[in-house]
Amino acid sequence: MKRQFLIWVLLATLLIISCGEKKQATSLETKPQTTAQMTIPVSPDTLLSTGRRNIFLVSRRELPGLFVERSYFPPGYKSNPHSHNGNLNITVITGSFNLVFTNNADSAAEAKVYGPGSFVIIPANQIHFEWFTENTLIDITGIGPLNTISQSIIRSPE
Repeated sequence: MKRQFLIWVLLATLLIISCGEKKQATSLETKPQTTAQMTIPVSPDTLLSTGRRNIFLVSRRELPGLFVERSYFPPGYKSNPHSHNGNLNITVITGSFNLVFTNNADSAAEAKVYGPGSFVIIPANQIHFEWFTENTLIDITGIGPLNTISQSIIRSPE
């Protein structure tokens, strides 16, 4: 009985000592990451007069099949109301954007803001417009051919 008690005391002491020791990092443990540059494949891109830049990562929206675009929007960019003939899947990488599902240009109160990591589906034929208050980078995916259809702007009566 005395011997069992001494063994338990010894084991408890070893456990306490091992818990107090500083753990050394192993190769499998994660270390703080440094900031890496964004890497994308070499691909054609466009820089529009509005400051919007489209980088075509996989195909293009006007061609049949899957397309993936990375689009940069500067602060102050605002689209006019429009729709598309297919779904658009949008992922915000950096920044944020405001999205309204209407063609009423005075309806900013109905806007939803999407920030980094957000994912939104803009359904086919859904009238919408968006604007940006900061530098924003988004991925846009869909199935082409996909067209943009301009819509009439409606203003609220004053």
